Amino acid sequence: MTPMSRRHVLAGAGKMAIAAGVGSQLGWVASCTGPARRARPDWQALARRLSGQLLRPGEAGFGAASIPYNRRYASIRPEGVALCEGTADVRAAVLWAREAGVPFAVRSGGHSYGGYCASTGLVISLARMSSVTVDTKSLTLTAGPGARNRDLHASLAGTGVATPSGRCPTVAISGLLLGGGFGFSSRHFGLTCDQLLKTEVVTASGDVLAVSPADHPSLFWACQGGGGGNFGINTGYTLRVRPVGNVSVYRVEWEWRHAAAVLSAVLATMTTAPDTLSCRVGADVGGGGPATGGTPQRGVSALGLYFGRSHELADLLAPVTAAAPPARQLIEERSYTGAQSFLAKNVPHGSFTSKSRFLHRALPGQGIETLISWVQRWPGSSNTAGGGATIFAWGGAIGRVAPQATAFVHRGPAFLMDNETTWTARDSASVVSANLDWVDGIYQALAPFGTEQAYQNFIDPALKGWETAYYGANLDRLMQVKRAYDPDDVFRFPQGIPVA
Repeated sequence: MTPMSRRHVLAGAGKMAIAAGVGSQLGWVASCTGPARRARPDWQALARRLSGQLLRPGEAGFGAASIPYNRRYASIRPEGVALCEGTADVRAAVLWAREAGVPFAVRSGGHSYGGYCASTGLVISLARMSSVTVDTKSLTLTAGPGARNRDLHASLAGTGVATPSGRCPTVAISGLLLGGGFGFSSRHFGLTCDQLLKTEVVTASGDVLAVSPADHPSLFWACQGGGGGNFGINTGYTLRVRPVGNVSVYRVEWEWRHAAAVLSAVLATMTTAPDTLSCRVGADVGGGGPATGGTPQRGVSALGLYFGRSHELADLLAPVTAAAPPARQLIEERSYTGAQSFLAKNVPHGSFTSKSRFLHRALPGQGIETLISWVQRWPGSSNTAGGGATIFAWGGAIGRVAPQATAFVHRGPAFLMDNETTWTARDSASVVSANLDWVDGIYQALAPFGTEQAYQNFIDPALKGWETAYYGANLDRLMQVKRAYDPDDVFRFPQGIPVA
């Protein structure tokens, strides 16, 4: 991208976010209202319909409820936030928004990498719908759409059962599951969407549907990785759980000078590792850097989970720890829920963006050299989360599901690579621009070593050809489901499943 086009897109990052959010929402309003101008929305009418609370600008709690987790999109502020208490509130909010011609977005955890949970009109918040119930007899778990990973883990503590979930504590189950749902237990248990038994969906017309393989099977299929916010609002889930005992965790760190040897050893190990072993290996760089006059702190780390004893884990990791002397190392046994707290590391915060790419095989030597050279070029920012390149081991139970069996098509890759950068509101427009240029650059430089498929939960508003990158051969069927359940394209956003 040329400097001129970058400035046009960026304008301090906030303008791009506003353009994306307002543009999509204005399109929604036009489709609902037509050329006629509607009267000013009656917000009090919405408040009267809700059992929950409607927050307006200036009211206590509005600020915290209106800002998404990804502060890149904090400038997109709504006129109201509906704090829904249950399905009836969700239905009331959708119908009121359609009647009033008010654009809306749905928010469960607020982590959308593309800012698609932000709106200039109404935010339908599912945060209060966060209950979790575990039934060890039927081996099921029921959860509200606002239940976060930390809620799931707390509810599973001491039960002796588990279901695969994400590692970031504040990510909610809706975004996680509807986009696939990958975590440190996925190689062993499968994706979160693979555990779905049934779900409840509020459609654009206000219908409340009980969705399962027997009832509305095409919609059920689409909810297994077809992306959140496309077909309706999911207001509850029932998932499969399975028995689990103590597990082992590890975190190993190396000095940057060992980056090439460590990356090569980790990727080779995970290529043949048992499904019971997971891994995130990162070439990480901390906050600071040339853009802020600081010195970035670079390093390499490997983090993961093993369903087995710690001495077995140490044996599996022996080729990795032998490749270069670790600066720090921890390998120990923990309860399953204790392990989830340990694994909640390297989570982005502040303002961030990323570009993901699936890999069919481990990076070759040239690919590793390219990755290292680009991480060394990270321009820096005031965000302590920094940036870098991360590779997650894929495969195992994920690949034992056929690509067309669920909407989640990415079943064959061996690894998922993510290139990420972060910044804060303190950084200048030029710093933000340099970071966005950097993430574009490393993504393009590594293109020869991977596929054009991308992970839809790391949604990228700048990705070209996103339809096939996210959904591949399943796109046509997803469009059919969209036409069947949202023919008016009410649930619309820039990277939403198209009707046609």
